[in-house]
Amino acid sequence: MYRQKGVKCVENPERIAGMQDVAPLIQSLKSGGILENLQRCFCKIANVFLYCVDKDGFPLTDFGGKEEEIGRIKELIETEQLQNMLTRISESTLEDQAIETTAYPNLRLAVATVRAGVKPVLSWVACGVLFDEEDVEDYDNPPLEGFTSLIGELQFARTMDALRDMTDALIRERLSVVNAQAADRRSRYLEKEMGEKLARSQMLGRLIQVILESGEVQDKTIYKYMKLTGEFLELNVAALYRICENNECFEMISRWCSKTTEWKITEISNNQIPALLRTEKTLVLSGKSMLGEREKEALGALDLRALILLPVEMGIKERLYACFGMKDKDRVWELEEIRFLSDAVRILQYGMAGQMHNNLLIRKLESILEQVGAALCIRKIETGDILYANREMRAAFEKELSSGDVDNLLGPALQSSFALKLEGNKEHGESKEYKVFKESEEPRESKEFYYAKKKRWYELNCGEIVWTDESPALLYTLRDCTDRKRKTGKKT
Repeated sequence: MYRQKGVKCVENPERIAGMQDVAPLIQSLKSGGILENLQRCFCKIANVFLYCVDKDGFPLTDFGGKEEEIGRIKELIETEQLQNMLTRISESTLEDQAIETTAYPNLRLAVATVRAGVKPVLSWVACGVLFDEEDVEDYDNPPLEGFTSLIGELQFARTMDALRDMTDALIRERLSVVNAQAADRRSRYLEKEMGEKLARSQMLGRLIQVILESGEVQDKTIYKYMKLTGEFLELNVAALYRICENNECFEMISRWCSKTTEWKITEISNNQIPALLRTEKTLVLSGKSMLGEREKEALGALDLRALILLPVEMGIKERLYACFGMKDKDRVWELEEIRFLSDAVRILQYGMAGQMHNNLLIRKLESILEQVGAALCIRKIETGDILYANREMRAAFEKELSSGDVDNLLGPALQSSFALKLEGNKEHGESKEYKVFKESEEPRESKEFYYAKKKRWYELNCGEIVWTDESPALLYTLRDCTDRKRKTGKKT
């Protein structure tokens, strides 16, 4: 596409900033042929010559009008006059449209700018050859002749008004669609983020239970702990090792590898132990990071392509380290993964040091659950009592919790799962001691329901856990999904 005689709008930094949000809008209008169709209709009906430019003056459409007369019109447009009009209208806060005379008594030049809020999005450049020109004697040049596309002066002004209004309506409609799509993407991202955050919190809760249930932290417990952590993050290796007193060798306390991984780290001889294995701070390495030669050699010596190493502070001379890594492929570690591993190692550290009592566990678990981006409550299976409700649950459903009206809150969604579980336990003769499902058999229920008191839709997820007092309990999470329901056209 051509650029009309080098014409462009002068860039205003304050207006240019933040225009990225209309880029998809412009692209949809351009690629969909919408502007071309609108231009073709106006050129044919009103006998005008038109083309559209973006906020910087770059053409979005080819010059339109009667084909055999377009070339002549292009030659008659004065670049400087058009440049000044585009710049003035684009930067003006009071003016969206202008029609000016030219060097010829019956030729008019017009610019109409359409905005999104206060920001210019595009402009129409129009030329009209008049059949009712006046004051011919005031011009040096005679009226233009030989044109068959003619329009009256009043009709030309009304045509520009109509063109600007129709384009403005089109922009607002399209922008609402673009904004809705962007909002939907943000909503999906936040929903995914909350889901990942909840999954990490639930896993930390399971790791705490591993320490609690073991009584005394032994090698079997540590292996199970490393296995759960490694599988959750889809790692290849997870290990806990101790540095020998002479700093020349290490002892592997526990080592887990995924089913498809063969890790030969124990075959490294004493004088080949990389210095990074004795780090004093958390170490995060990836093959895609800016690594020095020593670090690259160290990763190669460990037969790993990505590594997170965390010291385990025991308060004694003995130095322990937790190692988590990838062997078969590189990995760019996310901040939330590093935080999760830091929390996991801290829990293991407390357990091994004998500093983890029930009250400490409860406080740690509750501090984790308070950060989950959803309303959450834990209910004892045997009695139905609420054992815990996090901040979002207390803030959103304070009256229901204080009045004990949780059944009416969750309605059939909660009651059905609770009743089924009790019924199932009674059928197996477990009226006093309730069955705790194995981790691989944990029931997971998910359904949506409408809560009339708040006029909101909620998504309910249910799963069975073992609470800190070792009693079986149901974990319920509630997410407000009203906006998503409305977007999909479902009536509340």
